[in-house]
Amino acid sequence: MAQNKQGLEMQEAAPGATLLVVDDDPNVRKVLVAQLKDAGFKVEEAQSGQEANRLIDRRAYDVIICDLVMEGVSGIDVLMHSKRVNPDVEVIMLTAFGSVESAVQALQSGAFHYITKPHNREELIVTVQRALEQNRLRLRLRALERQMREQFGVENIVTVNPQMQQLIKTAISVAHTESNVLITGESGTGKELIAGLIHSMSSVADKPFVAVNCGGIPESLLESELFGHVKGAFTGAISTKRGLVEEADGGTLFLDEVAEMNPTLQVKLLRFIQNGEFRRVGENEVRRVKVRIIAATNKDLQQAMEAGEFREDLYYRLSVIPLHIPPLRERREDISLLAQHFVKLFANRLDKPIRGISKDALNALMQYHWPGNVRELMNAIEHGVALSSGDMLELKDLPPHITQPVTDDTIPLAESKGTLEDIEKSYILKVLQETGWNQKQACRILGLSKATLYRRLKKYGIRAKLMTASLSS
Repeated sequence: MAQNKQGLEMQEAAPGATLLVVDDDPNVRKVLVAQLKDAGFKVEEAQSGQEANRLIDRRAYDVIICDLVMEGVSGIDVLMHSKRVNPDVEVIMLTAFGSVESAVQALQSGAFHYITKPHNREELIVTVQRALEQNRLRLRLRALERQMREQFGVENIVTVNPQMQQLIKTAISVAHTESNVLITGESGTGKELIAGLIHSMSSVADKPFVAVNCGGIPESLLESELFGHVKGAFTGAISTKRGLVEEADGGTLFLDEVAEMNPTLQVKLLRFIQNGEFRRVGENEVRRVKVRIIAATNKDLQQAMEAGEFREDLYYRLSVIPLHIPPLRERREDISLLAQHFVKLFANRLDKPIRGISKDALNALMQYHWPGNVRELMNAIEHGVALSSGDMLELKDLPPHITQPVTDDTIPLAESKGTLEDIEKSYILKVLQETGWNQKQACRILGLSKATLYRRLKKYGIRAKLMTASLSS
């Protein structure tokens, strides 16, 4: 028993938390203060409601423990005053057994909880701890909301392009609906940024935003990642695991590269979208969650449906609200703005005194065709800032494949004559050649995962060439 009591007391201390005890009965007040101090809390006391309100005006308390019935200024008055001064403070009311109805009214007025007199020490400590945990969760939630705004806020979407501005307006206008959204656009255009913007502007912004790259996870593991599995479901399943749909419960699930899902998993995703039900791999129990789906792809899903690679019914479930992000080459007016934005970002991050971009460097950026879109531009600027030794980003600081003269092998995509697949194949080969067939570096420039790059190489029949080059290097 003593051991249990010691364990409880070890958890009682809350460094930095300051409590205010308010009671006009000196004996009750003395016991409360002693018990709370013994538990490790910093405690101040007030012998009346008037004194409590004066103290509340002077400093912020984490929790207030206040008698409900006092002469002059009542406990309800203290509660209302404290909430006006600091809405985050949690107030625990003390009430005699016969005044429970008044205590319920206090709860309706914003009190955290009430404790009846004579109070139980353990109940008092546990209730205070719960009130402090409520405060911690509130602060954490605000930090997460601030992080979401900083990462996905409108201010981070730099554009003067009318098409992009209209897309942002549409994204914001549909944010408060529950409709599924399908974002299309080439790799690197910023699909996750738009998805995050929608979530951060929605009514569930305080709930999880869970992103999964369907093309970056092996097909055999993607179902387990999404829906979870039970112990022993397959080789390597040494414990039960929650899936990402459960992690996203109440919030948003972002499915990037959704077209990379195999047909079997497409059926399971369709069922989940229809009724919110799913089963963990290896389990018969049906589970249910509520999430908003935002999907994205760089593929032409109309072509994929015609080829039988993507289910038509799933497409219509996902594309209730379709949004298309134009490639950077079709909004060249944004290149300079984005470049300046990234220079400032990475100069601050890398602690470099760079204040701008030289004319020659900016001309090179404006003339380049950016097949990797905004992600490639961001990587190029990070590269340049890291190498820069002056107060301006110079031409020599930029990656060589951007600064070299335009040749037949580097014709801008807007002027190319081949199909999109021909252009993509040519660009992948070019990047691989320039990086010495370094897959990691190529993936960074291309904005692709290693799994997606592997599939592209296999699709375009250049896998053997890569293997030969890799072995010889």
